[in-house]
Amino acid sequence: MSLLHFIRAQREQIDGERQGVRIVYRSDFVRTHPEYLIDKYLSDRAPLFYRNVDAILSDMLDGYFKTAIKATLAKLPTSPSFQESHFGEIVAGIFAEDVLGLRRLYSKLSLLGAENANAYKMDLVMYDPSVDPIRFVFSEVKCSPKSEADGLPSGHDKSCFADLFRSMNKYSESDRRFDLTAARDNLGNIPSADRERVRQALKPYSLTTVAYAGFVVIDTATYCRDEAEVLRRQTNPKQFDVDLICLETFSVVAGNVYGSLQKLSQALEE
Repeated sequence: MSLLHFIRAQREQIDGERQGVRIVYRSDFVRTHPEYLIDKYLSDRAPLFYRNVDAILSDMLDGYFKTAIKATLAKLPTSPSFQESHFGEIVAGIFAEDVLGLRRLYSKLSLLGAENANAYKMDLVMYDPSVDPIRFVFSEVKCSPKSEADGLPSGHDKSCFADLFRSMNKYSESDRRFDLTAARDNLGNIPSADRERVRQALKPYSLTTVAYAGFVVIDTATYCRDEAEVLRRQTNPKQFDVDLICLETFSVVAGNVYGSLQKLSQALEE
């Protein structure tokens, strides 16, 4: 099972009458599969964005199964607004893995010190295993839980679409150094077959190759072609393309994902 089982349209390029400054792709995902809901698939993968697998395994190898799961679930946000924001980052991360073939070094969510918190660094630090030398992909994610019921047009061009460029503008050289250091500290989270290549690519003075990528996650019903023009035409000092990910009933799925995980967490307390 992967996100591709729920895809309705995969990376269709958005064109316009006027030439854009970057490529913008649109992908649509349905909520239902003949045997599964996307809610269940995403809830199965979401916790691993908050705690690294090696930390979970360390607890388990010490003989503490419930403790490992409880410690992981304790990092999940309880605030609906944080849940929706984090959910967008998780969907984008899974999309990058399942659709683009990238691999995750770490998610910003794993760096949070407390629930209902956020941190300003790149949302996802990925790498492309298909090229040599390894190329790192620093990914910024924005999302909006707005639904058709909130009224259309949704104004994404003035909110989450515009926010993508504001965040990219704020990302500094010191932030880049932080993310590269965090990447070196998270080598234990990647497949062993990749580890040495990634380690070599992250060595000081190795001329590490970094690319940037933008992701925006919205409810399918709120997509507006005219609003998407800002993604194509907004200039920015950093070069990057954008994947616009449209998910059926965004806020419903997000609520169900965190709701199911909260129930699991409560059950472990019994």
